[in-house]
Amino acid sequence: MLGLMLAGMSGCAWFPSQRILYDQADARVGIEADPTVLRGETEVLNAHPTDLTPAQVQSLLSVVQVSGWSGTLVGILAPPTPIPLLTREELQKYSEPLAWALRSAGPTERVFFSFPKPGGGYSEDRTAGALLVRGRYLHVIVTDHSSILRADTGGGELKDIRDTKGMKLWIAKPAQPATVPDSEEPRWTPFESTHISLNVGETLAHRSANLPVQASREVGSAASSSVEPTPSRQELQDQIRELTNSNLELRQRLDEQTKRMKDLIEEMNRFRLELDQSNTKRPPRKSPSSP
Repeated sequence: MLGLMLAGMSGCAWFPSQRILYDQADARVGIEADPTVLRGETEVLNAHPTDLTPAQVQSLLSVVQVSGWSGTLVGILAPPTPIPLLTREELQKYSEPLAWALRSAGPTERVFFSFPKPGGGYSEDRTAGALLVRGRYLHVIVTDHSSILRADTGGGELKDIRDTKGMKLWIAKPAQPATVPDSEEPRWTPFESTHISLNVGETLAHRSANLPVQASREVGSAASSSVEPTPSRQELQDQIRELTNSNLELRQRLDEQTKRMKDLIEEMNRFRLELDQSNTKRPPRKSPSSP
């Protein structure tokens, strides 16, 4: 059980350095001591408490993606496709407790999270990790993700805390991951190799600049689906030409049918005349005489 708690960063109250601030529907958000801050060191501290709003936390985490697999063979045959770290529903549900935790953390602390697999059904697979703000950067650490099945150790053994499922973090374009100078890079622990960093100011400014464009595209798409586009002059001319040709073709067919009908009437009249003439030339039949 200890291995699972360390791997999932579940934030159980058994650890005296952890404080759970949010615990609902098997989802937990809390504060813990940051192992990347060395004890007694005052030059390297986190920028906590932060003043990030829930909307800003949602914007920052919305660009983070994760990929991975259970074992190594699958990754060799078919590299996994990155997917969002948190779904839209998870972002809306957990951005507020995450922002609250970042506002409550101290300079030597960080925020941990552990979320159940979306969908409502029970699953041991979870999305877990930690957040910390240091200087200009938001650092995201992921220790597990619910979409990546845990490797089968056999015999019901607990998951090895060193098994990161081949996870790798990405930043969805057009946003970019931050290149953190070595002097500002946290000293990550051996079991937290899956992490990525964002420049908070640049990412938020980039997201804000792209939101109006995205909204205008959505509005334009909705308008185009409800309002028919106005045809161009060339299109109107083509339509008129097609109608004119169709009318000429119909008129030609009508003239042909009229001519054929006239020919048929004349032929019928000729046959009738010939029949009448043959009847007049035929001698009358004599009635049989009586004996």
